[in-house]
Amino acid sequence: MKMTNGLSTILSTSVKSIQIKSMLGVTLAALLAYPVIAAEPPSKAEAKMQTQAKADAKTAVPDVLAVNINTASVEQLQELKGIGVAKAQAIVDYRTQNGKFNAIDDLANVSGIGAKLIEQNRHLIKL
Repeated sequence: MKMTNGLSTILSTSVKSIQIKSMLGVTLAALLAYPVIAAEPPSKAEAKMQTQAKADAKTAVPDVLAVNINTASVEQLQELKGIGVAKAQAIVDYRTQNGKFNAIDDLANVSGIGAKLIEQNRHLIKL
């Protein structure tokens, strides 16, 4: 009798296991039969913000590496793209004569520095 009870328990457990696996299979099959509903695409404003955030993340520079145009030496200013000795000296001279820069775009007031050069370096400049 013990043998029968043991066999009965094993068979009962096996049947329950098969039933559970079968139910899971049916449930999984049912879920897979439904089409996936995509989230709404972002609005134009959201998409623009996401694009800008990605661009900002790529060009972000730690403050340690950024050049402060109000305190940088001629040598430090030369670390900026397109700034050689002459332009770096022109920045220092302008700063000495006119005081600190109030905005990065004020660099355009320095002879030899235009909007394109400012944009190339904007992510590397701090005030």
